[in-house]
Amino acid sequence: MNAVFLSVTLGAMLVATVFTLQPQLHMLQLNSYFNSRFIDYLKTAASVRIVVSALFAALCAVLCFFAPLWAMVVAILTSAVRVVYAIYKIRHAKKKIVYTGRVKRMIATWFLVCAVVALVCALSGALEYGIVAAAVMTAAIPWMAMLANLLNAPLENGMKRWYINDAKRILKSRPDLKIIGLTGSYGKTSTKHILGRMLSEKYNVMITPGGVNTTLGVVRTIREQLRPDAQIFVVEMGAKKTGDIREICELVHPDTGIITSIGPQHLNTFGSIENIIHTKFELADEVQNNGGMLYLNLDNPYIAAQADGYTYKGYGVENPDCAVSAKDISVSRHGLSFTAVAGGREIPISTKLLGMHNVLNILAAVAVCSDLGLSDTDIRYAANRLTPVEHRLQMKPFYNGAILIDDAYNANPAGSLEALRVLGSFAPMKRIVVTPGLVELGVRETDCNRALGEACAEYADQIIFVGQERSKPLLEGAQNKGCDLSKIQVVKTFSDAAVLLRTMCDQNTAVLFENDLPDNYER
Repeated sequence: MNAVFLSVTLGAMLVATVFTLQPQLHMLQLNSYFNSRFIDYLKTAASVRIVVSALFAALCAVLCFFAPLWAMVVAILTSAVRVVYAIYKIRHAKKKIVYTGRVKRMIATWFLVCAVVALVCALSGALEYGIVAAAVMTAAIPWMAMLANLLNAPLENGMKRWYINDAKRILKSRPDLKIIGLTGSYGKTSTKHILGRMLSEKYNVMITPGGVNTTLGVVRTIREQLRPDAQIFVVEMGAKKTGDIREICELVHPDTGIITSIGPQHLNTFGSIENIIHTKFELADEVQNNGGMLYLNLDNPYIAAQADGYTYKGYGVENPDCAVSAKDISVSRHGLSFTAVAGGREIPISTKLLGMHNVLNILAAVAVCSDLGLSDTDIRYAANRLTPVEHRLQMKPFYNGAILIDDAYNANPAGSLEALRVLGSFAPMKRIVVTPGLVELGVRETDCNRALGEACAEYADQIIFVGQERSKPLLEGAQNKGCDLSKIQVVKTFSDAAVLLRTMCDQNTAVLFENDLPDNYER
């Protein structure tokens, strides 16, 4: 009978590890499958649940030697709780886990490990030691996720090479396809959509969808979505470390490139602004080698300082050396109006897009489109019909007739300050900002969040900061600006903020959602 109790105990514990592994794989996925970044997440994540789970697992391990029946009871109850909680975490995550082939393979690998443990114990009769092993795996479940990642690394690397080579084969069969590469610390996704919309007035255009900007994301787009009739392929290129842009360039070989901006994004992985500059200009090097044209935002001091030695056309508002510039700029809560000046042409632009930064994004598109033969009428028509990229200064109806300015996907210092200026333009309406601050800024994170807190105090009438720990520099910045503490509230989650907003909003209210951190950054 003891063998039956021990077998059930072992089975319950192993099944629970398969389920509880999935929230850890979710966090690993949010950290781009880098074990090093996952470890950084673990340093800040709440560990109480893991400790409690480990203690109950240890209790099962001890009881299996002295009271197998009680070991079974404790194992079934605690395993059921862990399974239910794991399902709850997965279902209620803000950014859901995507059960990609990679995630499925890691789950399968872990299931195989558990099956081997169970089989060995059953055949050897050492069920007690199997339960001890299951207890150890339970206690170390985050590290088990990293172990599954390591075990699968050779397979994943081999599959990655095959997919990349297949995408290269497809592009090689399309020598007629013009490829435009686009990168920047911020502004690249919005510029990509603006450029794609304008170019579609004359060409069949394909752009990488949404915020897809990694090597494998581009590979998947090529293999699954690239249309035979496409004439231009606009490829957004993202990076979190040196060499990331070069890898995408070696895949698509762009003959045109746009660098929208350089700033302190992902400093925790890049290490320095110099590394960011070098990485973004990997696109410039590729375009130069291909004999193509480069378009640079010369309002950005980092880009302007690095531009010498390249064949390029500059665009900007503040720099007088730009080939494409803007004048008569009018920025309001209703959109933008200005005149784009390009090679002697003056093109009146009117658009519903919000924010001064979108003047630069539109100028980048105008610079490229002018060289590719679009008429002034084409450019004006496309600009007039531009719509915001989802979650980037996107206006929506909100609670009780209020207006929501959804900037949840913006996560850079310059863009966040511009979003707050947009909120400021909604005066004399009551203006509310909801933000958890900025992340991945390395040693500059605290200073940037302090500056963001100051801007919140300047442009908002009411402030809701999200995250008890994360909000400290934001709160400090707001206080430095003399903000009355009665105007500031700190909540744990965006869900808590939503509860407050239901009571604060009316038809005379504008609410800005500025950044919405994924689950691995909430604290």
